[in-house]
Amino acid sequence: MNKYSILEKALVQILKEKVKERIEQAAIEAFYQKGFVGTKMQMIAQEADISVGLTYSYFTSKEELFASIVDSLYQQIINMMEHREPEAQKELPEDNLFQREPQFILQLLQYQRKPFLILMDQSKGTAFENARDKIVEVTCAHIKRQLSPKVDQEYYHIDDIFYHILANNFIEGLLEIARHYQGKPWAENMLNLLIRQYFYGVKGFHRGK
Repeated sequence: MNKYSILEKALVQILKEKVKERIEQAAIEAFYQKGFVGTKMQMIAQEADISVGLTYSYFTSKEELFASIVDSLYQQIINMMEHREPEAQKELPEDNLFQREPQFILQLLQYQRKPFLILMDQSKGTAFENARDKIVEVTCAHIKRQLSPKVDQEYYHIDDIFYHILANNFIEGLLEIARHYQGKPWAENMLNLLIRQYFYGVKGFHRGK
Protein backbone atom coordinates (compact mmCIF):
# COMPACT_ATOMS: atom_id res chain seq x y z
CA MET A 1 0.00 0.00 0.00
CA ASN A 2 1.54 3.33 -1.03
CA LYS A 3 1.34 6.56 0.94
CA TYR A 4 -1.39 7.95 -1.34
CA SER A 5 -3.69 5.03 -0.56
CA ILE A 6 -3.13 5.56 3.15
CA LEU A 7 -3.88 9.26 2.76
CA GLU A 8 -7.01 8.56 0.73
CA LYS A 9 -8.29 6.17 3.38
CA ALA A 10 -7.61 8.73 6.09
CA LEU A 11 -9.51 11.41 4.15
CA VAL A 12 -12.45 9.04 3.59
CA GLN A 13 -12.54 8.29 7.32
CA ILE A 14 -12.49 11.99 8.19
CA LEU A 15 -15.36 12.58 5.75
CA LYS A 16 -17.35 9.74 7.32
CA GLU A 17 -16.83 11.18 10.79
CA LYS A 18 -17.97 14.61 9.62
CA VAL A 19 -21.14 13.16 8.07
CA LYS A 20 -21.84 11.20 11.24
CA GLU A 21 -21.40 14.35 13.30
CA ARG A 22 -23.82 16.23 11.02
CA ILE A 23 -26.42 13.50 11.50
CA GLU A 24 -26.01 13.55 15.27
CA GLN A 25 -26.23 17.35 15.44
CA ALA A 26 -29.37 17.30 13.29
CA ALA A 27 -30.82 14.59 15.52
CA ILE A 28 -30.08 16.61 18.66
CA GLU A 29 -32.06 19.55 17.29
CA ALA A 30 -34.94 17.31 16.20
CA PHE A 31 -35.14 15.33 19.44
CA TYR A 32 -34.80 18.52 21.47
CA GLN A 33 -37.71 20.15 19.67
CA LYS A 34 -40.03 17.20 19.09
CA GLY A 35 -38.88 14.36 21.33
CA PHE A 36 -38.15 10.82 20.25
CA VAL A 37 -41.73 9.92 19.31
CA GLY A 38 -42.32 13.08 17.29
CA THR A 39 -39.07 12.83 15.31
CA LYS A 40 -38.76 10.98 12.00
CA MET A 41 -35.53 9.87 10.37
CA GLN A 42 -36.57 11.83 7.27
CA MET A 43 -36.61 15.00 9.36
CA ILE A 44 -33.11 14.31 10.63
CA ALA A 45 -31.81 13.57 7.14
CA GLN A 46 -33.33 16.79 5.81
CA GLU A 47 -31.80 18.83 8.63
CA ALA A 48 -28.41 17.20 7.99
CA ASP A 49 -28.82 17.84 4.24
CA ILE A 50 -28.20 14.21 3.29
CA SER A 51 -30.35 11.40 1.96
CA VAL A 52 -32.40 9.16 4.24
CA GLY A 53 -30.58 6.15 2.82
CA LEU A 54 -27.21 7.60 3.80
CA THR A 55 -28.55 8.32 7.29
CA TYR A 56 -29.50 4.66 7.69
CA SER A 57 -26.02 3.60 6.56
CA TYR A 58 -24.67 5.29 9.68
CA PHE A 59 -27.48 4.45 12.09
CA THR A 60 -29.70 1.45 11.45
CA SER A 61 -32.62 2.88 13.45
CA LYS A 62 -33.89 5.97 15.20
CA GLU A 63 -33.35 4.14 18.50
CA GLU A 64 -29.67 3.59 17.72
CA LEU A 65 -29.25 7.24 16.79
CA PHE A 66 -30.98 8.36 19.99
CA ALA A 67 -28.72 6.11 22.06
CA SER A 68 -25.61 7.48 20.35
CA ILE A 69 -26.58 10.94 21.62
CA VAL A 70 -27.53 10.19 25.23
CA ASP A 71 -26.00 6.89 26.36
CA SER A 72 -22.48 8.11 27.15
CA LEU A 73 -23.84 11.15 28.97
CA TYR A 74 -26.26 8.99 30.96
CA GLN A 75 -23.45 6.69 32.08
CA GLN A 76 -21.29 9.67 33.08
CA ILE A 77 -24.07 11.11 35.25
CA ILE A 78 -24.73 7.77 36.95
CA ASN A 79 -21.02 7.20 37.59
CA MET A 80 -20.63 10.70 39.01
CA MET A 81 -23.51 10.33 41.48
CA GLU A 82 -22.61 6.76 42.46
CA HIS A 83 -19.04 7.55 43.45
CA ARG A 84 -18.32 6.49 47.00
CA GLU A 85 -16.88 9.08 49.36
CA PRO A 86 -14.03 7.98 51.65
CA GLU A 87 -15.20 7.52 55.25
CA ALA A 88 -13.06 10.46 56.38
CA GLN A 89 -14.85 12.80 53.98
CA LYS A 90 -18.22 11.87 55.46
CA GLU A 91 -17.30 13.75 58.63
CA LEU A 92 -16.43 16.98 56.83
CA PRO A 93 -18.70 20.04 57.21
CA GLU A 94 -22.18 19.80 55.74
CA ASP A 95 -21.31 21.91 52.68
CA ASN A 96 -19.59 18.74 51.43
CA LEU A 97 -23.03 17.47 50.32
CA PHE A 98 -22.16 18.26 46.69
CA GLN A 99 -18.39 18.54 46.36
CA ARG A 100 -17.22 16.94 43.10
CA GLU A 101 -20.36 17.51 41.07
CA PRO A 102 -20.46 21.30 40.34
CA GLN A 103 -17.63 21.35 37.79
CA PHE A 104 -19.04 18.31 36.02
CA ILE A 105 -22.51 19.88 35.95
CA LEU A 106 -21.19 23.19 34.61
CA GLN A 107 -19.37 21.41 31.77
CA LEU A 108 -22.51 19.40 31.08
CA LEU A 109 -24.59 22.58 30.84
CA GLN A 110 -22.02 24.32 28.66
CA TYR A 111 -21.37 21.53 26.17
CA GLN A 112 -24.17 18.95 26.48
CA ARG A 113 -27.19 20.90 27.63
CA LYS A 114 -29.51 19.76 24.84
CA PRO A 115 -28.53 16.07 25.04
CA PHE A 116 -29.09 16.30 28.81
CA LEU A 117 -32.57 17.77 28.35
CA ILE A 118 -33.32 15.21 25.64
CA LEU A 119 -32.36 12.42 28.03
CA MET A 120 -34.43 13.82 30.88
CA ASP A 121 -37.45 15.30 29.06
CA GLN A 122 -37.70 13.75 25.60
CA SER A 123 -36.86 10.06 25.95
CA LYS A 124 -40.38 8.59 26.08
CA GLY A 125 -40.57 5.51 23.88
CA THR A 126 -36.86 4.68 24.22
CA ALA A 127 -34.74 2.45 26.42
CA PHE A 128 -33.91 5.64 28.36
CA GLU A 129 -37.44 6.69 29.28
CA ASN A 130 -36.76 5.89 32.96
CA ALA A 131 -33.42 7.71 32.99
CA ARG A 132 -34.73 10.56 35.12
CA ASP A 133 -36.02 8.14 37.77
CA LYS A 134 -32.68 6.33 37.84
CA ILE A 135 -30.74 9.58 38.17
CA VAL A 136 -33.02 10.68 41.03
CA GLU A 137 -32.46 7.26 42.63
CA VAL A 138 -28.65 7.49 42.58
CA THR A 139 -28.79 11.13 43.70
CA CYS A 140 -31.01 10.04 46.59
CA ALA A 141 -28.46 7.42 47.60
CA HIS A 142 -25.67 10.01 47.34
CA ILE A 143 -27.52 12.48 49.61
CA LYS A 144 -28.34 9.74 52.10
CA ARG A 145 -24.70 8.62 52.27
CA GLN A 146 -23.61 12.19 52.96
CA LEU A 147 -26.38 13.30 55.29
CA SER A 148 -27.45 10.29 57.37
CA PRO A 149 -24.17 9.94 59.34
CA LYS A 150 -24.54 13.54 60.49
CA VAL A 151 -28.24 13.45 61.44
CA ASP A 152 -29.04 13.77 65.12
CA GLN A 153 -30.89 10.48 65.48
CA GLU A 154 -32.01 11.38 69.00
CA TYR A 155 -34.32 14.08 67.66
CA TYR A 156 -34.93 13.19 64.03
CA HIS A 157 -36.08 10.05 62.29
CA ILE A 158 -35.70 10.59 58.55
CA ASP A 159 -37.65 8.24 56.35
CA ASP A 160 -36.09 7.28 53.00
CA ILE A 161 -38.84 9.18 51.20
CA PHE A 162 -37.36 12.40 52.60
CA TYR A 163 -34.04 11.70 50.87
CA HIS A 164 -36.01 10.96 47.71
CA ILE A 165 -37.77 14.33 47.98
CA LEU A 166 -34.43 16.11 48.40
CA ALA A 167 -32.98 14.30 45.38
CA ASN A 168 -36.04 14.88 43.20
CA ASN A 169 -36.09 18.59 44.05
CA PHE A 170 -32.36 18.93 43.36
CA ILE A 171 -32.63 17.26 39.95
CA GLU A 172 -35.68 19.37 39.05
CA GLY A 173 -33.76 22.50 40.08
CA LEU A 174 -30.87 21.43 37.86
CA LEU A 175 -33.27 20.85 34.97
CA GLU A 176 -34.72 24.34 35.41
CA ILE A 177 -31.20 25.78 35.19
CA ALA A 178 -30.65 23.78 31.99
CA ARG A 179 -33.98 24.84 30.47
CA HIS A 180 -33.34 28.53 31.15
CA TYR A 181 -29.58 28.47 30.53
CA GLN A 182 -28.08 31.95 30.03
CA GLY A 183 -24.38 31.17 29.79
CA LYS A 184 -21.69 29.74 32.06
CA PRO A 185 -21.42 32.64 34.60
CA TRP A 186 -25.19 32.68 35.06
CA ALA A 187 -25.34 28.88 35.41
CA GLU A 188 -22.44 28.85 37.88
CA ASN A 189 -24.20 31.41 40.06
CA MET A 190 -27.52 29.55 39.89
CA LEU A 191 -25.85 26.23 40.68
CA ASN A 192 -24.02 27.73 43.66
CA LEU A 193 -27.30 29.15 44.95
CA LEU A 194 -29.02 25.78 44.52
CA ILE A 195 -26.27 23.91 46.37
CA ARG A 196 -26.11 26.53 49.15
CA GLN A 197 -29.86 26.22 49.56
CA TYR A 198 -29.31 22.51 50.22
CA PHE A 199 -26.39 23.23 52.54
CA TYR A 200 -28.42 25.54 54.75
CA GLY A 201 -31.61 23.52 54.35
CA VAL A 202 -30.11 20.29 55.74
CA LYS A 203 -27.90 22.04 58.30
CA GLY A 204 -30.58 21.87 60.97
CA PHE A 205 -30.59 18.07 60.93
CA HIS A 206 -26.90 17.76 61.80
CA ARG A 207 -25.64 16.70 65.19
CA GLY A 208 -24.89 19.54 67.54
CA LYS A 209 -26.98 22.09 65.57
